[in-house]
Amino acid sequence: KMSLSALNYPPLVALSGVGLGISLPILEKLTQESPWTAVRLACAISYGINFISVSRPGRMDGQASDGDYENGDSNSELAQLSPRRGKTLVAPSGWAFAIWGPIFLGELISVTSAFFLKDNNSSKDIISTLRKTSGPFIAAQLFQSLWCAAFRPKYKGLAMFINTGLLSATAYSLSKAHAVFAAQPNLYTNLQYGLFLLPMSLHFGWTVAASIVSLNGAISMQDNSSPKLIAYVGHASVIAASALGVYITVMRSAPVFGSVIAWALTAVADGMKQRIAAAANENGENKPLQRRRKNNSSDNNNGEGMLGLYGASTQRALALGGAVINAATTVFIAGSMAFGTTISGWKSVPSF
Repeated sequence: KMSLSALNYPPLVALSGVGLGISLPILEKLTQESPWTAVRLACAISYGINFISVSRPGRMDGQASDGDYENGDSNSELAQLSPRRGKTLVAPSGWAFAIWGPIFLGELISVTSAFFLKDNNSSKDIISTLRKTSGPFIAAQLFQSLWCAAFRPKYKGLAMFINTGLLSATAYSLSKAHAVFAAQPNLYTNLQYGLFLLPMSLHFGWTVAASIVSLNGAISMQDNSSPKLIAYVGHASVIAASALGVYITVMRSAPVFGSVIAWALTAVADGMKQRIAAAANENGENKPLQRRRKNNSSDNNNGEGMLGLYGASTQRALALGGAVINAATTVFIAGSMAFGTTISGWKSVPSF
């Protein structure tokens, strides 16, 4: 009797992701041409698949969070993803992942509320918008379901980049949906935005951040990744995330996206703060922060070669700076929208 875990074969999961990506244009066309009842049902089913997939135990993030890092259990492979003792410099503090609660609850409300929308003249604008966003929304739910399969300990070496690709595909799909409703805010009210579109905005911003976290995690867990390479990629990632947050916030008049990026960067800075503090405490007790790679010539007495500590201070400063810039941009754009003006020309805040 074949189990689900037996079907979780890296090449099969990767090919499924490629196939889903190729079929996205077809999915978008179907959701715009199919009966409204079928579209609503497809969104609800895809959400259910994703919810069940996320709920299944065994993912690396769940196992890593169960590690006893406080007591020095840093020898596990999964410990390399930990904010305190990990190798990657893009390791958000655990509190950041609380954002999944509003995302899943919000999308549950969205797919449920859609069944109360009648396909008539009074709802034609919001239904037209939802038809255009439903294809990317369904794809994003399915991509994230595949990511849940790929983000497991059996995916080692280069196979770790499969989960990065699937998470990035999730963010790309949500970006397509976000672009649709960001471009036409006059087609829906504030209430409709809160019910149907705000959860997608949160999901989009967080999966962009999570894709960057995933990329850095995959790079840091490669056998030939040096502390310098991990640090350089981490620094570049934070700078890129900061720039992307400002760009999309401004060009799409999307303060929610900017606020999520600011949230994620703040969590990265806090993760590095914890790591630096852990290093100081352990050095005071004459304990090493991390395992040192054997025969690594960069290891030295001042600790700069320690895995996970190299570049941590710079990373914290970059992440804090990016968070402040994105938060300021978010406030500015939100204020501009409240007064009915934008920089991008993608229009102003929707009305009741």
